[in-house]
Amino acid sequence: MGDNPTGAAIWRFGGVEFDAVESTLAVAGEAVDIDRSCLALLAALLEQAGEPLGKDALLEAGWPGRVVHENSLAKAIGRLRQALGDDGVRIEALYGNGYRLTGPVQRTPRPPGRTDGLNGRLSQLGARLFGSRIRTAVVLGAVLVGLSLTAAGLAVGWGWTARKEAAEQTRQVEALVDFLGSDVLSSADPYSPAFQDRSLREAIERAAATMDDRLREDAPTRVTLHRMVAEAFSNWGEYEKAVSHLDRAYNLSARLHGSRAAESVPIDIAICQNLRLAGEPRRAERICLRAEQGARASGSPHLNAARIARAKLQFEIGEYDAAAVALTEALKPGGRLSGEERADAEWFLGLSLRKLGRFEPAAGALRRHLAMRQTLHGDAHPLTAWAHADYGDFLVDSGDYVRADEQLDRARLIFDTTLGPDHPESLSPAYSRAVAHLWRGEAGDAGALLRALLERYRETLGADHFWTLYTMSELALAEAMAGEDARAAALLREARQTGARVLYGRAGKAAHFHLRWARTLAALGQADEAEAERRRAGDAMDQAFVMPDHPWRARLHCLAGQVAVARDDAAAARRAGRACLSALGAVDALPKTYPALIEARMLAGLDGPEAG
Repeated sequence: MGDNPTGAAIWRFGGVEFDAVESTLAVAGEAVDIDRSCLALLAALLEQAGEPLGKDALLEAGWPGRVVHENSLAKAIGRLRQALGDDGVRIEALYGNGYRLTGPVQRTPRPPGRTDGLNGRLSQLGARLFGSRIRTAVVLGAVLVGLSLTAAGLAVGWGWTARKEAAEQTRQVEALVDFLGSDVLSSADPYSPAFQDRSLREAIERAAATMDDRLREDAPTRVTLHRMVAEAFSNWGEYEKAVSHLDRAYNLSARLHGSRAAESVPIDIAICQNLRLAGEPRRAERICLRAEQGARASGSPHLNAARIARAKLQFEIGEYDAAAVALTEALKPGGRLSGEERADAEWFLGLSLRKLGRFEPAAGALRRHLAMRQTLHGDAHPLTAWAHADYGDFLVDSGDYVRADEQLDRARLIFDTTLGPDHPESLSPAYSRAVAHLWRGEAGDAGALLRALLERYRETLGADHFWTLYTMSELALAEAMAGEDARAAALLREARQTGARVLYGRAGKAAHFHLRWARTLAALGQADEAEAERRRAGDAMDQAFVMPDHPWRARLHCLAGQVAVARDDAAAARRAGRACLSALGAVDALPKTYPALIEARMLAGLDGPEAG
């Protein structure tokens, strides 16, 4: 081996073949596209096959000379395992110490001279630039971006004013932008193998900062580029920046075509979506409505997409009935929906029906959503993980904890592998597990999960995000049940202060929180405050037109029982428990495992030590 540099080899293990010089990877005989950080990590693991490789060494191998968070390493290892297929399990995590590649590895030296001389260097350069679809797209995209900016500059300099030439220029720019959007900026998708390419992000940020000045006289191109840049920022989770670019795109489009023109509808849909994700529902309502009205007035083919975007917001703010009606309408046979739009519609229909207490149709919609995601994206995509996670959360709400655990396990594995274990989305299954622990009276287990979640959500999403508020409220209950009264009181006080800001005018959403806060106050022994909060929950249900046979109405009786327990009034607790049981019995198709049924039987003295 003395004539070959260390990396000048072809490595084989299992069904994997890796050419360290050409930086090419094949699995089961098929070429695999994967980003260069993953390839560098694979090379490092192969060089130390069987031996542990620390995180610092792996970070330096994958991102030489750069400061990168450990989460990037976890995500890259996840992508690499996925790319290696069945052999991905051979990358073993050494908790706290890094990773190692296990099992036998075959190293074959490359023929001498294969990479020597100018031809060899040119071959290596070609492989680096065009060795995969993503690299080819990025290189061609960079060239085309330069050409497009040059053409735009010439267009301004020469004063092209003829309508026909302007139309042709717009057509060419749109074709170019479509290409860049699908083949280059797709790398800004967080689910893309090239997502960790910091140089791509820096290039997009530089373009975003200068394109308005460079293309001052070319409004159509600026509209399209602002939309593209907004999509990149949205995929990075920077929704406020995305909205800023979409606002500029909308204003330019409105000047070009009019505010109610069909061209503005997809921009409004994107603004609506990003405002919802940014936690700005007030403005999102106005924009979502504008998108739907504009689509209807202009005859836009995006009408159903606008309806779905608005319905998703309606679910988010607690208008569950309106969301369910709109989504059912959109899903009618003959609707012009793409596969993604149909999956989104089924997803939020299931979530809305669940909130309406319609368990059987909700389960059907959530199962259809899961099947669609598996068909569209396969079994290892984060959107498929969301389908598992939300179906699992529904099963927790139904009290079917065994099946819920199966779904949540699948979701967690996909999230951890693709996004990394610390990503806010990856934490969703843990929240559902914590709620299940609370229903089972396992306050300690629930609190351990919720404390970590709350810290992470505060850091990444902010105090006013609904996910943060949900987690804070559940943790307050867990602390109260565990006897940690001071912690519970502080969390409850903060949750109610946050709720006063974000829940105002959101009666359907507020009803849930008033129920949980009343339960926490009862657990703290504050009977009078708990009763006042219980009444607020009932008032919120009245304002939201929650039906009399909704299970939340029944749970008001159970809460009255908890208040009676706090007052040491056993007779009143039994009466309230029986009333709760009677009301739950009137709910259509209520799952027999519904957690409040168990609580009602305990209060009524039909289960537990007082039974009989």
